[in-house]
Amino acid sequence: MKVALLGPVGSGKGTQAQLVSGRLNYARISTGDLVRDQKYADTELGRELKGYSDQGEPVPDDIIMDLVRPHLQPAGGWILDGTPRTVQQARMLDEGLKERSAGALDHVIVLEGPSDEELIERITSGRRHSLATGRVYHLDHDPPPDPEEGEDPGPFVQRDDDAEEAIRRQLEAYREEAEAIKEYYEERGVLAVVDASQEVSKVTEDILGALGHPDRAS
Repeated sequence: MKVALLGPVGSGKGTQAQLVSGRLNYARISTGDLVRDQKYADTELGRELKGYSDQGEPVPDDIIMDLVRPHLQPAGGWILDGTPRTVQQARMLDEGLKERSAGALDHVIVLEGPSDEELIERITSGRRHSLATGRVYHLDHDPPPDPEEGEDPGPFVQRDDDAEEAIRRQLEAYREEAEAIKEYYEERGVLAVVDASQEVSKVTEDILGALGHPDRAS
Protein backbone atom coordinates (compact mmCIF):
# COMPACT_ATOMS: atom_id res chain seq x y z
CA MET A 1 0.00 0.00 0.00
CA LYS A 2 1.25 3.47 -0.92
CA VAL A 3 0.21 6.28 1.42
CA ALA A 4 0.85 10.03 1.64
CA LEU A 5 0.41 11.72 5.03
CA LEU A 6 -0.04 15.48 4.81
CA GLY A 7 -0.82 18.37 7.13
CA PRO A 8 0.51 21.70 8.35
CA VAL A 9 3.66 21.97 10.42
CA GLY A 10 2.85 20.98 14.01
CA SER A 11 -0.11 18.79 13.08
CA GLY A 12 1.82 15.68 14.12
CA LYS A 13 2.31 14.12 10.71
CA GLY A 14 5.92 13.19 11.46
CA THR A 15 4.94 11.50 14.72
CA GLN A 16 1.99 9.76 13.09
CA ALA A 17 4.05 8.61 10.10
CA GLN A 18 6.50 7.04 12.56
CA LEU A 19 3.77 5.38 14.62
CA VAL A 20 1.71 4.09 11.70
CA SER A 21 4.70 2.87 9.68
CA GLY A 22 5.95 1.02 12.75
CA ARG A 23 2.55 -0.53 13.40
CA LEU A 24 2.19 -1.73 9.81
CA ASN A 25 5.88 -2.44 9.17
CA TYR A 26 5.90 0.06 6.30
CA ALA A 27 8.84 2.14 5.14
CA ARG A 28 8.67 5.84 6.02
CA ILE A 29 9.84 8.37 3.44
CA SER A 30 10.27 11.75 5.13
CA THR A 31 10.95 14.71 2.88
CA GLY A 32 12.17 16.68 5.87
CA ASP A 33 14.69 13.98 6.78
CA LEU A 34 15.94 13.76 3.19
CA VAL A 35 16.49 17.52 3.11
CA ARG A 36 18.19 17.57 6.52
CA ASP A 37 20.47 14.69 5.55
CA GLN A 38 21.79 16.74 2.64
CA LYS A 39 22.33 19.76 4.88
CA TYR A 40 24.11 17.81 7.61
CA ALA A 41 26.37 16.15 5.02
CA ASP A 42 27.20 19.64 3.69
CA THR A 43 26.80 18.48 0.09
CA GLU A 44 26.50 20.94 -2.76
CA LEU A 45 22.76 20.26 -2.78
CA GLY A 46 22.68 20.63 1.00
CA ARG A 47 24.19 24.09 0.76
CA GLU A 48 21.63 25.01 -1.89
CA LEU A 49 18.82 23.73 0.34
CA LYS A 50 20.17 25.70 3.29
CA GLY A 51 20.06 28.81 1.15
CA TYR A 52 16.35 28.35 0.56
CA SER A 53 15.61 27.81 4.26
CA ASP A 54 17.79 30.73 5.34
CA GLN A 55 15.78 33.00 3.02
CA GLY A 56 12.48 31.53 4.14
CA GLU A 57 11.74 30.23 0.66
CA PRO A 58 10.21 26.83 -0.23
CA VAL A 59 12.43 24.26 -1.87
CA PRO A 60 11.58 24.05 -5.61
CA ASP A 61 9.26 21.20 -6.57
CA ASP A 62 11.75 19.53 -8.89
CA ILE A 63 14.41 19.31 -6.16
CA ILE A 64 11.95 17.79 -3.70
CA MET A 65 10.87 15.19 -6.21
CA ASP A 66 14.48 14.39 -7.16
CA LEU A 67 15.06 13.55 -3.48
CA VAL A 68 11.87 11.49 -3.14
CA ARG A 69 11.81 9.63 -6.47
CA PRO A 70 14.52 7.01 -5.68
CA HIS A 71 12.51 5.88 -2.63
CA LEU A 72 9.25 5.17 -4.50
CA GLN A 73 9.53 1.41 -4.43
CA PRO A 74 6.89 -0.44 -6.48
CA ALA A 75 6.71 -3.33 -3.99
CA GLY A 76 5.84 -3.30 -0.30
CA GLY A 77 4.14 -0.64 1.78
CA TRP A 78 5.40 2.86 2.46
CA ILE A 79 4.24 6.17 3.89
CA LEU A 80 5.33 9.41 2.27
CA ASP A 81 5.65 11.92 5.11
CA GLY A 82 4.99 15.53 4.11
CA THR A 83 4.88 15.25 0.31
CA PRO A 84 3.33 16.38 -1.98
CA ARG A 85 3.05 19.95 -0.72
CA THR A 86 1.89 21.49 -4.00
CA VAL A 87 -0.35 20.36 -6.83
CA GLN A 88 2.69 20.43 -9.11
CA GLN A 89 4.46 18.01 -6.75
CA ALA A 90 1.34 15.82 -6.81
CA ARG A 91 1.47 15.65 -10.60
CA MET A 92 5.20 14.96 -10.54
CA LEU A 93 4.64 12.24 -7.94
CA ASP A 94 2.03 10.59 -10.17
CA GLU A 95 4.49 10.62 -13.02
CA GLY A 96 7.31 9.27 -10.85
CA LEU A 97 5.15 6.39 -9.64
CA LYS A 98 4.13 5.63 -13.21
CA GLU A 99 7.77 5.59 -14.37
CA ARG A 100 8.61 3.06 -11.65
CA SER A 101 5.54 0.92 -12.42
CA ALA A 102 4.38 1.56 -8.86
CA GLY A 103 0.77 2.40 -9.65
CA ALA A 104 -0.87 5.35 -7.92
CA LEU A 105 -1.25 6.39 -4.27
CA ASP A 106 -3.77 4.21 -2.47
CA HIS A 107 -4.54 6.70 0.29
CA VAL A 108 -3.86 10.35 1.06
CA ILE A 109 -4.44 11.27 4.72
CA VAL A 110 -4.64 14.95 5.65
CA LEU A 111 -4.34 16.00 9.30
CA GLU A 112 -6.46 19.03 10.19
CA GLY A 113 -8.07 20.64 13.22
CA PRO A 114 -5.81 22.87 15.33
CA SER A 115 -5.67 26.59 14.56
CA ASP A 116 -2.42 28.19 13.44
CA GLU A 117 -1.89 29.64 16.91
CA GLU A 118 -2.39 26.21 18.47
CA LEU A 119 0.08 24.68 16.01
CA ILE A 120 2.67 27.33 16.82
CA GLU A 121 2.19 26.73 20.53
CA ARG A 122 2.58 22.97 20.05
CA ILE A 123 5.93 23.40 18.35
CA THR A 124 7.51 26.18 20.36
CA SER A 125 6.44 24.71 23.69
CA GLY A 126 7.90 21.27 23.34
CA ARG A 127 8.81 19.75 19.97
CA ARG A 128 12.18 18.00 20.03
CA HIS A 129 14.17 16.17 17.34
CA SER A 130 16.60 13.32 17.86
CA LEU A 131 19.94 13.95 16.20
CA ALA A 132 20.60 10.19 16.28
CA THR A 133 17.45 8.88 14.59
CA GLY A 134 15.68 11.93 13.17
CA ARG A 135 12.56 10.99 15.13
CA VAL A 136 10.26 13.79 16.29
CA TYR A 137 9.02 13.95 19.89
CA HIS A 138 6.99 16.34 22.03
CA LEU A 139 7.76 16.94 25.68
CA ASP A 140 4.06 16.79 26.63
CA HIS A 141 2.37 14.48 24.11
CA ASP A 142 5.13 12.06 23.05
CA PRO A 143 8.23 12.59 25.23
CA PRO A 144 11.67 11.33 24.22
CA PRO A 145 12.73 8.03 25.81
CA ASP A 146 15.44 7.73 28.42
CA PRO A 147 18.72 7.66 26.40
CA GLU A 148 20.11 5.02 28.79
CA GLU A 149 17.42 2.55 27.70
CA GLY A 150 18.94 2.44 24.22
CA GLU A 151 15.74 2.97 22.22
CA ASP A 152 16.95 6.38 21.00
CA PRO A 153 20.20 7.84 22.36
CA GLY A 154 19.45 11.42 21.27
CA PRO A 155 20.45 14.12 21.92
CA PHE A 156 17.02 15.72 21.62
CA VAL A 157 17.12 19.29 20.37
CA GLN A 158 14.85 22.11 19.23
CA ARG A 159 15.73 22.98 15.65
CA ASP A 160 16.26 26.52 14.37
CA ASP A 161 13.28 26.15 12.02
CA ASP A 162 11.03 25.63 15.05
CA ALA A 163 11.23 29.36 15.76
CA GLU A 164 7.89 31.20 15.55
CA GLU A 165 8.72 33.33 12.50
CA ALA A 166 9.84 30.29 10.51
CA ILE A 167 6.73 28.35 11.56
CA ARG A 168 4.43 31.15 10.42
CA ARG A 169 6.09 31.17 6.99
CA GLN A 170 5.65 27.41 6.71
CA LEU A 171 1.98 27.64 7.70
CA GLU A 172 1.34 30.39 5.18
CA ALA A 173 2.93 28.33 2.40
CA TYR A 174 0.90 25.27 3.40
CA ARG A 175 -2.42 27.15 3.49
CA GLU A 176 -1.83 28.52 -0.01
CA GLU A 177 -1.83 25.00 -1.47
CA ALA A 178 -3.86 22.90 0.99
CA GLU A 179 -7.32 23.16 -0.56
CA ALA A 180 -6.03 22.53 -4.07
CA ILE A 181 -4.15 19.43 -2.88
CA LYS A 182 -7.25 18.09 -1.12
CA GLU A 183 -9.38 18.68 -4.21
CA TYR A 184 -6.79 16.95 -6.40
CA TYR A 185 -6.90 13.75 -4.35
CA GLU A 186 -10.60 13.92 -3.53
CA GLU A 187 -11.30 13.74 -7.26
CA ARG A 188 -9.27 10.52 -7.32
CA GLY A 189 -11.23 9.03 -4.44
CA VAL A 190 -8.23 8.49 -2.14
CA LEU A 191 -8.55 11.43 0.29
CA ALA A 192 -9.37 11.12 4.00
CA VAL A 193 -9.23 13.93 6.58
CA VAL A 194 -8.35 13.10 10.20
CA ASP A 195 -8.83 15.39 13.20
CA ALA A 196 -5.33 16.15 14.50
CA SER A 197 -6.59 17.96 17.61
CA GLN A 198 -7.24 14.63 19.35
CA GLU A 199 -4.89 12.64 21.56
CA VAL A 200 -1.95 11.14 19.66
CA SER A 201 -3.21 7.57 20.10
CA LYS A 202 -6.69 8.45 18.81
CA VAL A 203 -5.23 10.14 15.74
CA THR A 204 -3.22 6.98 15.05
CA GLU A 205 -6.33 4.80 15.32
CA ASP A 206 -8.28 7.10 12.98
CA ILE A 207 -5.49 6.97 10.40
CA LEU A 208 -5.37 3.20 10.56
CA GLY A 209 -9.13 3.12 10.19
CA ALA A 210 -8.94 5.34 7.11
CA LEU A 211 -6.40 2.91 5.67
CA GLY A 212 -8.92 0.12 6.06
CA HIS A 213 -7.24 -1.86 8.85
CA PRO A 214 -9.97 -3.29 11.10
CA ASP A 215 -7.28 -4.91 13.26
CA ARG A 216 -5.84 -1.47 14.10
CA ALA A 217 -6.05 -2.15 17.83
CA SER A 218 -3.77 -5.19 17.58
